[in-house]
Formats: sequence, C-alpha cells, structure tokens
Amino acid sequence: MADLGTNPGLKDRMGRPCHDLRISVTNRCQFRCRYCLPAEHVDVMRSQSASENKLSFDDITRIVEAYAELGVNKVRLTGGEPLLRKHLPQLVKSLKSIKGIDDLAMTTNGILLPQILDDLIKAGLDRVTISLDAIDDDLFAHITGTQHRAKDVLDVIDLCLASRLKQVKINTVIQKGINEHQVVPILEHFRGTAAVVRFIEFMDVGTLNQWHETQVMPSHAVLDLIAQHRPFHSKHPLKSGEVAKRYGFDDGQEEFGLISSVSQPFCGDCDRARLSSDGLVFQCLFASQGHDTKPHLDDPVALKEHINQWWQHRDDQYSVLRQKKDKHHPLPKIEMFVMGG
Repeated sequence: MADLGTNPGLKDRMGRPCHDLRISVTNRCQFRCRYCLPAEHVDVMRSQSASENKLSFDDITRIVEAYAELGVNKVRLTGGEPLLRKHLPQLVKSLKSIKGIDDLAMTTNGILLPQILDDLIKAGLDRVTISLDAIDDDLFAHITGTQHRAKDVLDVIDLCLASRLKQVKINTVIQKGINEHQVVPILEHFRGTAAVVRFIEFMDVGTLNQWHETQVMPSHAVLDLIAQHRPFHSKHPLKSGEVAKRYGFDDGQEEFGLISSVSQPFCGDCDRARLSSDGLVFQCLFASQGHDTKPHLDDPVALKEHINQWWQHRDDQYSVLRQKKDKHHPLPKIEMFVMGG
C-alpha cells in the first residue's frame, strides 16, 4: 500500500486536484422544489431515507480527516435539507477542528436556521448559502411546493447578514418561462447588502425533474436582462476551480455571479467530491454511481488509500460531453436530494 503521509494532494487523470468536499448529511427535505424533488415523487426520497443507513457524525469526521490529509481544505454541508439532521452543531465543531479544514459552509433553504444559527456559528460555521428562487410569494410557493412565503426566507437572510458569518450567498435556479422575471427584483432587493446573489442554470441532475434543454435559461440571456437594468463588469475569480463567474455593478453596490454548467461547462477546473448521507462518494454532480466508504471506516490508512485511488482514476466531465451523449439512451443519474448541489 502506498505511503500517503507526504502526499502533496490528490490529482485525477486530468490533473484536477480535490480541494472541496460536499457532504449530504440527510436526503430528507421539507421543500418539494420542481427542479429537485417534485411532490409527486416524494416516495422516492422516503424510500431512501432510513435512519439506519446514515453515516454517524463520527463516520463523517473520519472521512473528512482522510480527505483533509489528501488536500481538501473546504467542506460544505448539504442535503436534502441539512438542518433536518439533529445536533448539527456537533458535527460542525468536529469538522472545523480537523487540521487543514479552513472553510466550512452550508447550503440550506433557511427555514429552520433562526433556531440554530448562533449555535452553528459558535461551532465554527463560516459561510451559508440560502436557496431563493423567487421573491414573489405565489411564485415561491409554486416552485417550492410549500406553505412558506418568500418573506420567511428573506427574513432569515437578513438575520444571517446581521450575524458573525463571514459570507452569505443566495442561490437562484432560473427556469425559462418560470422565474426569469425575478432576476432583477432579486438583485434589487439585495442591493446595498453584503449578500452575493448567484443565478444558476437549470441542470439535468437526476431524473425526477423531467429536465429538458428548452427549459434552460442560458447565463448570457440572464446577463442581457441585467444589462437592461444596470451596467456591470466582469470580475476576476478569487481562486481556480471557482464555479461561478463573478460580476459587479459599475456603481459598486453589489456583486453577483452566474453558474453556467449547461451552456458554459467548467469541468476542466472541477475540484469537488460529494459524500452522500449513506456513505457513497460521487466524483461528479452528474454521476451514475458512487463508491462506498463504509467498508473502510475502521481503517484510516485503507480509507485514505481508497479515496486516493478513486480520485486518481477520475475522468468525469459530464457537462463538457453532454452534447455528445446519446439523448435516446441517457445514463442513469443520482438524484439531487441524494448527493446535494
């Protein structure tokens, strides 16, 4: 077995490092977003949500320790809805104490955040990303399939902005014919705040959302909408592997970003691995299968070697190859709520 004690970092077949680990702590969610888990398919989620299948916090910590020794320095907690996992501050504290982990973030719909935000920050949470696809209450209800109002999420975002979090981001998935008219109102709402809004193309993750390319609002069309409202300029990326292209308004009032995995794939710089709540590691958001970590959890050396081998053999670049795939015989894909975004 290879000695990984001095390993300078994981590299896959395309020379891509692994710096970012996204952890789905649960595949349960109380929202029924049309682009992720439509209400008519909720039984699929329930069938995969048995508590006995979930990794314990100790298991997750062991896996992150192995990844940290191999070069990962950024961890994001996702779901499902991560705040449905009980005692989450305990996990945050454990992960933040791991040597090499210097950035710990969470993606959430935000509804449960007021009850636990202070505890999460005290435990070491650095940043939060909150999903918000509309600020119109009727449209928000239509997209999310819940009784919550957009204002409920907006109030949570205000709470986060007033907290000691280092950064607050807003993720908005844009679907053509559904919510593109919300782009400017959302930007205007957060004008003058520290919130960074990111518009995301509707992606073909999983199979339940009935994705079709005609539903995609390409990022260049979103930029055209924004340009009609206010002048802006592009900004340099903060680091390599950054998925969002950054922009700033010319008056300096706000930054926003666009994530364009359909129209402008960024596979060449992807440095992310994903861990599901039941212990499978996925090398790509559009993966058709994962690798099971559970058989190696009791042996840190074997676990680290296994992770190293998986990544070294990685050649995933689904978004780049999307147009070349046989659309009549598509590969099966893991659902979004299983591995997180």
